[in-house]
Amino acid sequence: MINKTLIKIKIILIVFFRKRYFIFKGLKKNDLIIYDDIYPHPVSGFRIEEFTILLKEIDKSKIYLTPNSYPVLNTDRSFHRVHINEIIKNNCKLKGKLKVFNFFFNFNTRLFYCIFINNVYNFIDALERHKIPFVFTLYPGGGFQMNEEKCDLKLKRVLSSPMFKKVIVSQKIIKDYLITNNFCLEDKIELIFGCVVPQNSLIKNNLIRKNYLINKPTLDICFCSAKYMPEGLDKGYDVFIKTAHLLASKYQFIKFHVIGGFDENDIDVTKIKDRISFYGYQKFENLENIFKGIDIIISPNKSFFLSKGAFDGFPLGTVIEAALNQVLVILSDDLNQNYVFTDREELIIVKSDSSCIENEIINLIENPDTIPEIAKRGMLKFQEVYSNNIQMKPRIELLKKLIKESK
Repeated sequence: MINKTLIKIKIILIVFFRKRYFIFKGLKKNDLIIYDDIYPHPVSGFRIEEFTILLKEIDKSKIYLTPNSYPVLNTDRSFHRVHINEIIKNNCKLKGKLKVFNFFFNFNTRLFYCIFINNVYNFIDALERHKIPFVFTLYPGGGFQMNEEKCDLKLKRVLSSPMFKKVIVSQKIIKDYLITNNFCLEDKIELIFGCVVPQNSLIKNNLIRKNYLINKPTLDICFCSAKYMPEGLDKGYDVFIKTAHLLASKYQFIKFHVIGGFDENDIDVTKIKDRISFYGYQKFENLENIFKGIDIIISPNKSFFLSKGAFDGFPLGTVIEAALNQVLVILSDDLNQNYVFTDREELIIVKSDSSCIENEIINLIENPDTIPEIAKRGMLKFQEVYSNNIQMKPRIELLKKLIKESK
């Protein structure tokens, strides 16, 4: 008896030290367990909004956290505890619901939820072993790449699981990809265009905006993105800088702004150094202060540059925040993901090409009244599309329905 017990302890220790965590099914049962490797980093506004609301809406819920992806945001892992303390201080209902995923993980829940294919794939064996139903959101990124063998194997493994209940997708192209490749049936897919956005972003005091030729003489153009590869080829940072040089050679009243993971060392900006500003990564709530003085945001991202099959959703989260601050959006859509916004009325869709973008901006300069007009129509449309009534309500209803079914 003692020998058997020692063997069991030895097996547990081997699993523990190899995986650095031990998943078990404890006595206390939750209705919902969420997992994430960035929350509650203040840069990730959509996570802050979505997970915080879910934890408040579902009483018996917890989120297990790791800072594994903090380095991607140029943030030391030690700040994870600081961010946890900050969000609990501002949301007392979250007290006791945020658990740092260090070693032991109580997997006793009626439903498991996370975002991105890599996250759910890492837990699939445990989900099946403990018979835990699960839902996940398949956003672009996070390991999702179309027509890429390793990703397809992960999708097949996850979506064929007997514990798989539903996948939420944010883009029609993802839904079509799953159906066309027979990964799952259409009734297992919930399409909710776009992403969750902090609702305080929808409430803006646009009376304090500074607009070109209305209350300032400069035309301010920005680029905003995280950095994932040299020169930001995937996000079109190279295109933005080329466009900046072209415009700077023609117009003295244009200023350029770069927010996110790029600085003057990524691509040479010596010729425009007096007309370009770099802000680094900003907390989501700080973006408003910058965007209030910006007229145009350029987002010329390119699919399949970061890696095979990798692409961005339409539009980027930073573009959404800019649009909600009444900034005119100029962006690319090389995969034709847009079916919600009216081109030339609410935003401007272009090729990820510096000459094409230059021509669009020259046209705007020659017709300056169109800048605030398109920006305002865009803001109103973005407010509608990214309201919690459209984004969070169906998510909450879906999760509560599946929790009820698992009881």
